[in-house]
Amino acid sequence: MTRNITLLATLLAAGLASTASAADIETLERKVEILTEEVQRLKLGSDTEPETLQGKFGFAPAAAKVYQKGAKKVSVGGYGEMVYKNFEPKKQNGSGAGTRDRLDFLRAVLYVGYKFNDWITFNSEIEFEHATEGKRGEVGVEVAQLDFTPWGEVLGLRAGLMLTPMGLINEVHEPTTFHGVERPGTESNIIPSTWRENGVGLFGRYKWFEYRSYLMNGLQAVKDGGASPAVTGFSATGGLRNGRQKGSNAYAEDFAWVSRVDVSPIDDAVFGASFYIGEADQSALAAPSIPVTLWDLHFKGQYAGAELRALYTEGRIGNADELSALQGATIGSKLFGGYLEAAYDVGRFIPADRKHYLAPFIRYERYDTQAKTPKGFAGSAATSRLEYTVGLTYKPIPQVAVKFDHMFNRNQGNTGVGQTNLGVGYIF
Repeated sequence: MTRNITLLATLLAAGLASTASAADIETLERKVEILTEEVQRLKLGSDTEPETLQGKFGFAPAAAKVYQKGAKKVSVGGYGEMVYKNFEPKKQNGSGAGTRDRLDFLRAVLYVGYKFNDWITFNSEIEFEHATEGKRGEVGVEVAQLDFTPWGEVLGLRAGLMLTPMGLINEVHEPTTFHGVERPGTESNIIPSTWRENGVGLFGRYKWFEYRSYLMNGLQAVKDGGASPAVTGFSATGGLRNGRQKGSNAYAEDFAWVSRVDVSPIDDAVFGASFYIGEADQSALAAPSIPVTLWDLHFKGQYAGAELRALYTEGRIGNADELSALQGATIGSKLFGGYLEAAYDVGRFIPADRKHYLAPFIRYERYDTQAKTPKGFAGSAATSRLEYTVGLTYKPIPQVAVKFDHMFNRNQGNTGVGQTNLGVGYIF
């Protein structure tokens, strides 16, 4: 039909061209072009592609595209990032680091969503890590959930494989949304980003107030070769990280409750808090009850080119002595971390036909997965880490980021190894 209408319009223009002036012909050609574009929009839908990408309901900008669609529309988006890591040849103590440099296509992610009607939406995130599947990489589903919003944005119901709503990075982790080639260590080792589990919960927002509250399957603290053989349980250096079940045939003997509240009383400033509580033994043989609590306070804001981020998080693991004996490693009964990051967009002062974003940044970070150890178990000084990161983020357009930074990695065991990173990332 589109072809027929375009052909008819072209013939009409050609018929009038013999008696029209050059200006009239140009006007007719423009009208034909506009008519063709309009017919194409009617065929595909007026909202085939949002003009700008904006985060919503806890999702990063590209991940939230489906919420900007009309009913019965498919949404496709994604992101990716490639990173180069150059490690210093020596540790803090002067001994050889023995760490080889790496160039890795870290992630290639595809978002697929569908809006069934004005109150039922499906959203998913499929991730390819390390450019392959198998020994060096993996393919996984990070999000696959249904949202029900019959009461509008104030109250919604969400069910499926969901991101745990904690910290600043776990939900919003697209490479264009944060500074630094690597994610902050606090939000990898204390809040184990990317952290997702199966569950159901409520979400919504009203004016400057936003919330999410989920019931999810709990973590798995003890290594078990049964239903989840890939889950190795809590560790001395990684804290909770290796206890994530990631929605894969997850044990559901123990559940957890997690909630988050964010308020934005003024434009471009968000204050928030998250809280997680649950059990993590999953009825493993000989395992005691292992209660886990984790909370965080976070802030992010920007004003006239200046940007600031701050986060503090703290967790507790119960019966860490018995868990340490089962795991064969000292599991911290207390873990904590925090960072403060500042950046400034100097690109706003550079004359150019197109606005470019160019922001130097600095981040101070302190975290420890063994802030407190159970009686009778010795901790490692190397788990108490201090990191300074300085770098630059450049965005020729908002959807593409080129990053450069250097990390001064230190720990109390004097075994830290500094590194220089270069990365490129995109969203669409």
